[in-house]
Amino acid sequence: MVAMAGALAEVLNPSFLLFPAVVGSIVLGLVCPAVGGFLVLRRSVLLGLTLPQLAAAGVAFALFAHEVGLVPHPGHASEDAHEVERLLAYGGSLLFTFAGMVVLGLMDRRGTGRAEIRLAVAYALAGSLTVLLVAFHPFGDVAILSLVKGEAVVLSWAELATLGGVYAVVMACLILFRRELLISSFDRDLTALLKGGVAVWDLLLYLLAGLTVALGVMMAGPLLTFGFLVLPPIAVRPLVSRMAPYFMAASLAGVSMAVAGFAVCYRFDLPLGPTMVALGCGLVLCARIVAWIGIPPLTLRRRGTPPRCRRPAAGRGRGPGRTRGT
Repeated sequence: MVAMAGALAEVLNPSFLLFPAVVGSIVLGLVCPAVGGFLVLRRSVLLGLTLPQLAAAGVAFALFAHEVGLVPHPGHASEDAHEVERLLAYGGSLLFTFAGMVVLGLMDRRGTGRAEIRLAVAYALAGSLTVLLVAFHPFGDVAILSLVKGEAVVLSWAELATLGGVYAVVMACLILFRRELLISSFDRDLTALLKGGVAVWDLLLYLLAGLTVALGVMMAGPLLTFGFLVLPPIAVRPLVSRMAPYFMAASLAGVSMAVAGFAVCYRFDLPLGPTMVALGCGLVLCARIVAWIGIPPLTLRRRGTPPRCRRPAAGRGRGPGRTRGT
């Protein structure tokens, strides 16, 4: 316990060598659960699994296109070759994520089959394309292994600035349009009365989710991105009964998962992505145990508002001014 406390204090020290990676993991743990919370409310957890795999397939396609000469090739001797490949990987991740979401969204609006079947097929297709496309790259095995394990540990300050800027925009949109996104997640009929209708708010949520996933996969890998998207919201859902505490608790759980996972990874020399995801699964298990014991969910209310009173059942009790026999 003392050793873990020392490791936690060391990774949170700004002079720590990997401090940009620590801050990046905290940013991922703060924003991804807020986006994934809407997917959990919509019962679209499989979408959170499929999108990172589509983004990984986009990265593999970018590496394949770079290798076969479909895009400008600066040459392996050029100092800019690695930077060009990274920019292409960003573009491929965004392209495949948004293209996949457009196709899945159109199929959903037309009612073509069940959503679970479509997502399962898309996940299998993206996974197979990733392996096949990476096989054409001479260093593909190393590249895809680094993606699956998660590379948040090698984040630079420039990448952290990009991640923070994009995720700040995502979080601002989630806060600004929280009411419309919540209504579209619960009541599709009522959403039609909002400005723009169902399509606009679905498109906004899918756009924010796609941007979050595409950038998260490039920074941390599909496994860690999926873990941050769905595990914290699933863990806190049985413990809170209101939406505002639900999203705040999910982001807090994601930040705790990031910090504790980084400390455990640093203390025992473990891979970062699987360590954080394993801790997230532990959070889900602990939450289920608490819910099984029967502890009532947390309910927060604004200061000055009276608690809700349960209306007495019909025929039981007497209202004010009523007497027996009246």
